[in-house]
Amino acid sequence: MNDTFSFTNKVGQINNNNILAEIAKEDEEGDKILYLKSEPDWKFLKDKHKLEYGIASTLEKANKKAFTIMEDCKMTEIVDGCKYSTIEIDSEEDQIMKNDLLLAADIDTKDFVKLSTSFGRFNIKKTNCDANLTCTISEYGKATLKFRLQPDIEFIKEVKDAIESKDPRNFKKIIEEYGQFIPTEITFGGKAYFKRSNILRHCSEENSKKFNIGLASNIKIESTTENLNNNINNSKRECFKLIGGQQLNVNNFDEEVWAGSLNDFRYWSCIKFKNPISIFQPLPENLRKRVLLSIGKKILYTNTEYHDYSLVEYAKPRVFRLNIPENILKIIQNKDADCSIFATVIDKKEKAIFNCQVIWPQSEDPSL
Repeated sequence: MNDTFSFTNKVGQINNNNILAEIAKEDEEGDKILYLKSEPDWKFLKDKHKLEYGIASTLEKANKKAFTIMEDCKMTEIVDGCKYSTIEIDSEEDQIMKNDLLLAADIDTKDFVKLSTSFGRFNIKKTNCDANLTCTISEYGKATLKFRLQPDIEFIKEVKDAIESKDPRNFKKIIEEYGQFIPTEITFGGKAYFKRSNILRHCSEENSKKFNIGLASNIKIESTTENLNNNINNSKRECFKLIGGQQLNVNNFDEEVWAGSLNDFRYWSCIKFKNPISIFQPLPENLRKRVLLSIGKKILYTNTEYHDYSLVEYAKPRVFRLNIPENILKIIQNKDADCSIFATVIDKKEKAIFNCQVIWPQSEDPSL
């Protein structure tokens, strides 16, 4: 039985200093009063937003459930969680490039590819018209949920079967069914998207006057005047997308009413995904290592650098530090990643090539 909805319809009217809702009675003398909690229910949010399902590379929820959220999860209220951001789209190229906005939830771009849900392509006609679009986002964060994941038995079984098959393509099938990654921290709340178009039209007004003289005459007089200095500047702001909250009519949108509906956690949506991990990360350590061995290694980073170096006999060798980006360094310094570095040194003068594997202490940056 789901008791989430019991006596919580008037959550927004409860005194903010009291998280308990009182059931009123006409005759309360001598009666006991029953208090019911109106706090956000993380289990309700988990089921509604399928938080135990992985996310595919297309940023869609997976078809199969792979995990169970453990009971020691932590929900934290966000105080004064309203903030605004703006995206400027000036040129036709920008409009095409940004026509897929992050409309379901923000994703940490350091970890994720951008969420891509289309908000509509702008048809730019080849006219003498400059259109500047400003997209304003009102974000209302209400709470964050941090959690740990326990892999389901069925998911573990399919992983073991893929390992035993010795066919890496079976892991691709697992990713297609269970997703590629899963966030371990969610921000709940709502988002409202507004667009404002500033349209400057360079208009040319043409006035034509035509006169015919006589019904049977072939004489026709035409007068044409053209005004090239008439510019029209129009500005329009409208809401075009809502995430979370009551789904009001965007054509007659009242942001205050919509934001007030977010006081009821049942109207919350996921507005930010954080701390993503691979779907194979929560597996037991020994099984996770077998997955890595089965899939094999892939190239994370390649780079070519030119360096002047003169080899002098009996001289102290010079140290050449490898120029590796910070995000790649964090990966290779993780001993569980079991990364390898290979280098090729080419002497253009002597036309000699040296291949080697770089061995380095985990506490230091790789170098030659």
